[in-house]
Amino acid sequence: MDTLLAAIDGGGSSTRVWVLSAAGEFLAEGRSGPSTVTVVGAEAAGRAVAEAARAAGLSTGDWPGGGANVAVVAAIMAGVETEPEYSQFLAELQRRFPDSAVVLRHDATGALLAGTMGDPGVMILSGTGSVCVSMGPGGELVRAGGWGHVVGDEGSGYWIGKEAMRRAIRAADGRGPATALTERLCQAAGVKHILDVFGPVTRGDFDRPWIARLAPLVAQTAAEGDPVANAIMDEAAYELALHVASVIRRAPWFADVDAVPTVTAGGVFGLGADWYHRVKQALAREAPRARLTVWVKEPILGAVYLALKELYGDIPGHVRQRLVELRARYVEPIA
Repeated sequence: MDTLLAAIDGGGSSTRVWVLSAAGEFLAEGRSGPSTVTVVGAEAAGRAVAEAARAAGLSTGDWPGGGANVAVVAAIMAGVETEPEYSQFLAELQRRFPDSAVVLRHDATGALLAGTMGDPGVMILSGTGSVCVSMGPGGELVRAGGWGHVVGDEGSGYWIGKEAMRRAIRAADGRGPATALTERLCQAAGVKHILDVFGPVTRGDFDRPWIARLAPLVAQTAAEGDPVANAIMDEAAYELALHVASVIRRAPWFADVDAVPTVTAGGVFGLGADWYHRVKQALAREAPRARLTVWVKEPILGAVYLALKELYGDIPGHVRQRLVELRARYVEPIA
């Protein structure tokens, strides 16, 4: 029976499992629903992983001998940066893959490693949530943000969508300027009046991923010149630049570095040239040493890297070359 590796990426929108050979060859993928551990809980996150693993052709510890040929399971998950969530979900993975070595890291670390392949750098993520991290030579982490949608996630897709609804409602109340966002949000929500979004949002009918998916609508409205939408997108870029500035300032390994490689990740960084122009302007003001390098479209590559490191220690040259080739499909240079 061939030795397999399982790379897992779980977050607020979905859970994915990639199956790879020990040589780093991509074999299969499975998908399932959200698995942010602090939101759904460790047990439900484990079920999401099991569902995605089965969709990828793997069995798990739900059955006797499940996952016996999976040498390493490496997971990058949202919501495992705190206790008891980390320990609870680690135990859940170990239960479901009892014969596998298990590596568990926060999803931001995975995105960082996908972009840097272990070299020094900073990663700024803006998707459903937002966070910025850097990893030192000894594996130590410096982090800013990532504190969830209730008290944080500034500059994220969710934050952008929430601000769009908030400011459209302010306009309806007469507490803020009129905006083209109002009509577009009504169309997106399928309602006649912007105040009609209050009930579905409050009940959770329009959940966090749905709100985050409003970000392209806001970006398009901004590109067409709407002042309110422009202000939201500028503020989002500013908030993310503050994340980067904080991490660079507090990471001692960047003390004497003039240009800090900065990786981006998350769907918001797929919004196009206008968005990157805003981000670059904000970074020039708030974090002038940051140098944008690549957009990581598939943070699960970081889980692949972790799985191979766990299996080999020093990844052999021919395996690393296969990893580099796989990475090239899912990492886009930033002009």
